Amino acid sequence: MAMIHLTIVTPEGKFFDDDAQRVMVRTTGGDVAILPHHIDYAAALTELGQARVTEVDGRVRQGEVQGGLLHVSNDNVQVITNHFRWMDA
Repeated sequence: MAMIHLTIVTPEGKFFDDDAQRVMVRTTGGDVAILPHHIDYAAALTELGQARVTEVDGRVRQGEVQGGLLHVSNDNVQVITNHFRWMDA
């Protein structure tokens, strides 16, 4: 099964740095789902939104995102945000 490599990073450090099946985030243009083999893409994130990460084992985790940038290139996905918090932590 094809995967993406997802990194979620804030000024405080990394919150995720591993393979994933899918990531969904809210950009200023609306919700975006990133799957394997997605085209290169960049977008601004909303000031307050959510991220949904489907991990390799199928587990779905939700997090709170505050602003930042989404960058996708060659199955590498970066969520660079001002603040991130896992909602299940």
